[in-house]
Amino acid sequence: MKFHHFGIIVSDIKRASKNLEAIIPIKKKTKLFIDKNWKVKVIFLKDNSNINYELIEPLGKDSPVNNALKKNVNILNHIAYESMNFEKDCKILTQKGSRPLTKAMKAVAFKNKKVIFFYTKENFILEIIEK
Repeated sequence: MKFHHFGIIVSDIKRASKNLEAIIPIKKKTKLFIDKNWKVKVIFLKDNSNINYELIEPLGKDSPVNNALKKNVNILNHIAYESMNFEKDCKILTQKGSRPLTKAMKAVAFKNKKVIFFYTKENFILEIIEK
């Protein structure tokens, strides 16, 4: 697996993007993706060290990220990796004690490749992206 991004939950992507760009040297920004499957809006920012940040805004009141915003927890939400062998890596994560938080679903921001989120034994969220 290869590191892809850090996921950050925000209430307003435009404002958060502007604020992040004011403190981190951002060199590239993607278009805004609206993903009705995951019920979120996302945009990716890349800094001058080639680290990607995914800003995630809820899309509606039933978005799964609303709870984090309401409680102001898990704002720095997850670490994401791309997988060349999605099914195998998911099986290994499960065998090693990580538990799936979601089912694998297609994601608009990744050209409809599958993504899934796991909660690790180390108490953080790991996103796996089908390459």
